[in-house]
Amino acid sequence: MPSTERRRHRSELITQALTYQLRACCEDGRMHAMVVADDEGLPLAASGDIQACDEVAATMARVATRTGEFSGTLLRGGQHWDVQMARIAVAGGQLVVCAIGGTAEQRRQQVARGAQGTRRILGTA
Repeated sequence: MPSTERRRHRSELITQALTYQLRACCEDGRMHAMVVADDEGLPLAASGDIQACDEVAATMARVATRTGEFSGTLLRGGQHWDVQMARIAVAGGQLVVCAIGGTAEQRRQQVARGAQGTRRILGTA
């Protein structure tokens, strides 16, 4: 049985491929933003509100040192964001995948999808 290709955009560049993956997650899950960041909180790819991505990535990287998952509201600099985070292992370290906005179920689904896509793109799936 032939598989159905869901990807709408492709790129040989890892950062661009990750950005396409996150954009698709944001669109399909009605997210405000999504970000993949390294263990220092540096965004590697993002889609949506860049300020939210920067703030969430920096904070969730610190949270990820204590737990592999987080679901809740982040309050920072007069802003608040509903966030879902998952820490994933990749060759050479750990990354965090974060979804911002949407419903709790949408965030959970899109973080799982974003994590799977990140592993695939990085060749660690």
